[in-house]
Amino acid sequence: MPRFAFITPALTAVLLAASATAMAQTPAPSGDARARYEQEREKCMTNNTQDSLATCLREANNALDASRKGQLSNPGPAASENTTQRCEAFQTAAEQAECVRRTQSSSVSGSVSGGGVLRESVTTTVIPAK
Repeated sequence: MPRFAFITPALTAVLLAASATAMAQTPAPSGDARARYEQEREKCMTNNTQDSLATCLREANNALDASRKGQLSNPGPAASENTTQRCEAFQTAAEQAECVRRTQSSSVSGSVSGGGVLRESVTTTVIPAK
């Protein structure tokens, strides 16, 4: 028994020192990330999402954690390239060109949380009189 009396406090001290070192190495979230987290959390608390409260809060926490680790990025050009690659599903060059035009210059409404983004494209075709 006397052995355990010494090992337990020593082990506790080592674990506390290790956790303090780990906490010191984790960068603090930037003001923007923290503000975004607070906004997402507010949406969760006001039931302004499609997810359950637990899922919403977990996702907000995960996003803040990813931001702390520097794992969040802006898709930018990759997202634009992805939308034009989707147009390759059309068989004719004219349909592909129309698809690219729609994705780049159409008015957009809706949201991902609302179920999808709708793009509206109006094409005027003049049919000659007979």
